[in-house]
Amino acid sequence: MRKLALKPGEIHQITDQIYRITLSQPFYAPNQVYLIRDEKNMLIDSGYVESIGPLALSLRQLGLAMRDIDTILYTHPHIDHITGGLLWSQYSRRTERWGHHEMAAAIPDYPEFIDVWQADTARILTLAFKDKQARTARIRRANDRWARFVRRFAEHDNKIGDRGVHLDRLLKNGDEFSTGKLKFRIMETPGHNTWHITPVETTIGFAFTGDLLIGNIPAIYDSLDGNLELFQKSLMDLLELRKAHSHTRFLPAHGEEIENPERAIKIVLKTIGILENGLLKKLVEGRKDLVNLMESAFGAHIEGGNHFITALELLEALLRKLMREGRVGSEVYKDGYEEFYLKH
Repeated sequence: MRKLALKPGEIHQITDQIYRITLSQPFYAPNQVYLIRDEKNMLIDSGYVESIGPLALSLRQLGLAMRDIDTILYTHPHIDHITGGLLWSQYSRRTERWGHHEMAAAIPDYPEFIDVWQADTARILTLAFKDKQARTARIRRANDRWARFVRRFAEHDNKIGDRGVHLDRLLKNGDEFSTGKLKFRIMETPGHNTWHITPVETTIGFAFTGDLLIGNIPAIYDSLDGNLELFQKSLMDLLELRKAHSHTRFLPAHGEEIENPERAIKIVLKTIGILENGLLKKLVEGRKDLVNLMESAFGAHIEGGNHFITALELLEALLRKLMREGRVGSEVYKDGYEEFYLKH
């Protein structure tokens, strides 16, 4: 997990009042925070905890201090979207934090929430690897990585982040609000995350899709806070939004603006179908574990990359969906290792 350089994020002006700020992360791809500069200034997401310095420098380049931000709206509570906001009160107590109406009650202690994720990483590696030595080595490396994150969150610049997710406004599907000239409506869009929301700007026409639509399939953690069926339904809801308001532009949390949202959504849905069919065909050969199925779906090279765990989690989400549909079964052994098989 590399340390981030303290330099401003890349700023891209989308309209007179909407700016995209691209922030580096010590893991995965950079993510986007969106600044709404209006009668009230709003950030959509706040980035990773270590990105708070680059984000503050970016705001300064635009003539704003952290205390000038009236609202931070979280699309969902994953670490690269919310942990900058958990530290925000140490710099500006006037900034309100808004998010899904059930999110704060569900996450009273964010470090404990991270502990659950750490435990799930160990769970899926145990599930996936029959070789206990390989499994133990993977879990040790993953635990070291999580420990570095928690330490940085607690000690960042000697400031302590909020342990709980405190929200000043609880947002529900259909809620509307204004920042001044711009007006917004909230869509609840679960699937990637239980508490995922998509704020839709209705005056000009923008949907801030968070991690729901990012140009490919995002990670879906079925055992934690994700659900593939809900993810597919939320994508269909976005498709309906685009059909009803064809001028709406889609701005994701990772990557560039989605140039052709209808096509992007259909490709993601089609890819899910292709992956499901691939899993079923592979299981025709006989029992397989998650590593076997991952190598078949993505290639063995992915084991050495940053997306290894997310690839395992995505395939598990696909398999659990097939199990709920009665097409796939599994056997879990005493040590937690699991094999999957085709039901006839």
